[in-house]
Amino acid sequence: MNCIISSDRLYKDTITKEVFEYLKENLKERNDYTLYYEYPIYMDIDERILSPKFLIISPDGGVFIVNCSSETSFEKIEEMDEETSQIESYLFSRFVKSNSKLLKESKRSLSFELKSVLFLPLVPAQRAQQYDLENEVCSSNDQLLSLLMKSDKKITTEMQKEICAILEGAKVILKPKKREIGENDVLTKGAILKEMEEQMAYLDLEQKNAALAQIAGPQRIRGLAGSGKTIILCMKAALIHLREPNKKILYTFTTKSLYDYIETMIVRFYRFFGDGNLPDFDKIQIKHSWGGGTISGVYYTACKNNNITPLTFEQAKQLHYVDPFDAVCSDLLHKTKGIMNKVYDYVLIDEAQDFRPSFYQLCRAIVKEDCLVWCYDDLQNIFDVKIQDTIATFKNDYGADGIDLGKLNEEFPELNNDVVLEKTYRNPLEILVLAHAIGFGIYNDSLIQTLENNQHWHDFGYEVVQGNSRIGDKMEIVRPKVNSPLIISDKQKPEEIIKINSFDGMIEEIDAAAEDIYYSIHTEKLHPDDIIVITLDDKNSRIQLKLLSDRLRAKGIESFNLTDRSYSKGFIEEGCVTLSTVYRAKGNEAAQVYVMGTQIFEHNSNRRSMRNRIFTAFTRAKGWLKISGVKIKDGKLWKEVEKVFENGFTLKFLQTEPRYVIERDKKNAKNKKKVKQIIDKMKELDLSPEEFKMMLDEYGGSND
Repeated sequence: MNCIISSDRLYKDTITKEVFEYLKENLKERNDYTLYYEYPIYMDIDERILSPKFLIISPDGGVFIVNCSSETSFEKIEEMDEETSQIESYLFSRFVKSNSKLLKESKRSLSFELKSVLFLPLVPAQRAQQYDLENEVCSSNDQLLSLLMKSDKKITTEMQKEICAILEGAKVILKPKKREIGENDVLTKGAILKEMEEQMAYLDLEQKNAALAQIAGPQRIRGLAGSGKTIILCMKAALIHLREPNKKILYTFTTKSLYDYIETMIVRFYRFFGDGNLPDFDKIQIKHSWGGGTISGVYYTACKNNNITPLTFEQAKQLHYVDPFDAVCSDLLHKTKGIMNKVYDYVLIDEAQDFRPSFYQLCRAIVKEDCLVWCYDDLQNIFDVKIQDTIATFKNDYGADGIDLGKLNEEFPELNNDVVLEKTYRNPLEILVLAHAIGFGIYNDSLIQTLENNQHWHDFGYEVVQGNSRIGDKMEIVRPKVNSPLIISDKQKPEEIIKINSFDGMIEEIDAAAEDIYYSIHTEKLHPDDIIVITLDDKNSRIQLKLLSDRLRAKGIESFNLTDRSYSKGFIEEGCVTLSTVYRAKGNEAAQVYVMGTQIFEHNSNRRSMRNRIFTAFTRAKGWLKISGVKIKDGKLWKEVEKVFENGFTLKFLQTEPRYVIERDKKNAKNKKKVKQIIDKMKELDLSPEEFKMMLDEYGGSND
């Protein structure tokens, strides 16, 4: 049974916990069952927040709303009965209003059974009948289980997928763009993109657990670019705000162009769950990490709240020219001795891989009860930030201890506070594998960087076919299709998804890009805002993108040139091709991405920072990647790309001593996996915990 647990309240309610443990044990082999705890939630007309104890999707019986209680008072039970009926009416309305033909028999009837159940173990069946309640009553676990498995209407896998999407709001909120695709356009990029966008309007199990779990304490969410981290964080912000409207929430990030997107997604999720109401942005504060006199930011506001004069950018550069933001955060911690006014109840940190420990410690200093959630991508680190050890990250000289995620998870095992998102929906398998191959220097003369061990590869959705990540090992690593499930890989060949071209000069490269963009819009049915052009050549970026903008305008295509603007909240403008540098593109994506000016790679190929920039640029593409440069044919990048194709997008290489090792830092994740394996083995051998301990004592020499 797939379980999505939204809060630690499960562990504090004896009856509910017993029901959960019973169902989990008796349905442990049924991966086609889905159970939500205290979800979905909605706001009624009196602005009360209602949610069932459980919502269970049974392929054998329908969708069940289950409320549990130890109450015996008729008044209390009647009130619970009424609330349960309200939840049923709300869900019925959601399903009926959906456009899903799978879920509806007619305009006002469903193709599956929607039932409400009161679980009242202290109320005898006879007495329950006398209460004349609207909903069915169960008094035992066996009775409830029997009810879940009994129906004339079955729920198929596709139906369950649709039901979950409606419950979670993803299908409503992550709406695909409207695309006019005619009968003759079914093989165009526009048609393929339409299918891909429909495919991405669903959350997978790990995404659900990350988004819906409200943890009293710290939580880290790790995953590759495109694994849905920002969506998850926005959904989490909206749900926290709905459940606890008086709590103060901070959402912070580093890429300024993400602001509008973050705000939009929070509004959409909140309106969905809050029945059309708008969030209170005095309570949910979206702030850039730094800020300034005209831009609200975490550092700037923290200074003001603690009577410290914020340092200007020029002052910050005097402290540390290379990393001024780390310098100002460290300076603030020093001036306050790490003790600041705790003005927030929750702090959510997006793009956390870009921050040094000083910013984490600042955020911790301004939040109550360590209620921090941060989204982290340790394979998209373009600022060479050290890979995270959470104990070291949060421990400082001012008395703050580190955070041990493993220890915290022991108390609430069903609530994962260190989530790894293995699947990525941003990139086709081919583009992601290419990006990792180039980013790591797999086919370089020497390995630039790599993951720590086989388990680390597995954490990020790969399968090690050969080798143990030891020096001298012949490594063979594949990415299973299930972890890069975009349908484009079934529709087109790798050479259609990825193209690389060499030109004699910058003008020829610009002209070719303009021609190809025109063709993609007018023949392949892409929209202008489906396209991003990224230049790696920072030195010539302004002139290169200005010339491209002029060429596009001459063809009747408008562009949004980010190098023309000193600051912009947005990254994409409707009806415009976005022109950008790597740094501005970080955190954004588009169907088709052009990466130009790659000739600078040739003389910087052994620099980790260049490899990371390439990785970031390539992984902006969720459909098609076009690589180009001046006189790059048969150069280093060209040959490495060829090698990826030659090996059929399987990473085959000799493990040598890399310059950098991306440490896994997941003692806790490693231990959790081991513990799970041990528990599975205990179940297989039918061993009790006591018997297992006796075996440890006898064979392991333990005296504990």
